[in-house]
Amino acid sequence: MAVWAVLVGITLISCGSAHDVVGGRLEGVAVIVLALVKVRFVVLDFMEVRAAPVGLRVALEGWVVVIGGAMVGMLLFPWVFS
Repeated sequence: MAVWAVLVGITLISCGSAHDVVGGRLEGVAVIVLALVKVRFVVLDFMEVRAAPVGLRVALEGWVVVIGGAMVGMLLFPWVFS
């Protein structure tokens, strides 16, 4: 129940700040980071990876880091990816 409350809180925070993202890269990075925190909570708690073997947990948490890094990189350095 606590994880669900945190997820709802993060959703409300990110929805409130998403309206301000026109060209603001800092706000965009904040929304991406909040979304990645939500993904991690969902993977660990709702997909029950918290109690899974270490290899699976490392792979899924690594996926969150790699995807998050790519998304932030594309936002901060768009000329590199064009």
